[in-house]
Amino acid sequence: MLGTFASIEKKVIGQGTCVAYKTYSKSHGQLVFQHFKRELWALKELEVVTKEDSVQNHIVQLMDNQESVNSYHLIFPFYKETLMMQMDNSKKPQLAKDFLRQISKGLNYIHQRGVIHCDLSPSNILIDDTSGCMFICDFGCAHLDSDTNVEKSIAYEEIGTRYYKAPEHLFGSKIYKPSTDVWSLGTIFLELLIGYPIFNGESDIEQIGKFVFRLGKPSSQVQDEEMKNYPDTNKLVFFDDNDYDIEEYSDEEDNFTNTRLSLANILGKESVSSNDREIVQRILTWSIKERLTIPQLHELLYL
Repeated sequence: MLGTFASIEKKVIGQGTCVAYKTYSKSHGQLVFQHFKRELWALKELEVVTKEDSVQNHIVQLMDNQESVNSYHLIFPFYKETLMMQMDNSKKPQLAKDFLRQISKGLNYIHQRGVIHCDLSPSNILIDDTSGCMFICDFGCAHLDSDTNVEKSIAYEEIGTRYYKAPEHLFGSKIYKPSTDVWSLGTIFLELLIGYPIFNGESDIEQIGKFVFRLGKPSSQVQDEEMKNYPDTNKLVFFDDNDYDIEEYSDEEDNFTNTRLSLANILGKESVSSNDREIVQRILTWSIKERLTIPQLHELLYL
């Protein structure tokens, strides 16, 4: 399997142990080295050194790391399933609940270690097809909590997968907090509940348009107190005073539901339970300050 920065292949080592062998090619230059270095740093910070640690904390175990003449290598247990492979545009309420409980525990562990994943997406959730246990993987975009001093030498500063990326980062914020991952958690949870992504823009501007239609424009207070610090807040001018036309950025009908339906209307239309509705609406907010925290989520889940 070939990713943006690395290839992953199944190998058998020792007495028949299957592992995932992740290879970063040195021929791809400094950018790939920085991605590898970031992932290795994060995994070492998390100290998931045994299978028991991995299962308890829902983080993939780093078994070994190696360097050859042409490549850098990370070695993990092999899991053939990802969450993405189980998503087929149908509602999966039980899978949604399993995901939320397990991955929120994983995020809680990560955040307590001062690490922000920054790229939580269905393809970065591994599943043990025997036990159903889920594991967060791919820490190549990880940052320190409140890491505002992003290395200026790194040309690639984008984090996350657009469908699951928090709004603040589409406006250029380089401040990475637990709220970064919580937003991604909420979007995946909702997609599992209703069977489709509601923020499915094909460009950053189109994605911001999706946010505006689903959530409404951010309040003046949020704009003044939080968004004024974002480098690209001026992108909001495309959506001033409700006199814009979202069709300039996307089709009137997307693949799954009317573009103009608000989040509240979608939750009602899809008959999402009141408890799940509260979770989704408290996570998917413009405001970082108001966004549900993992401890608050665990109170709602009785964890």
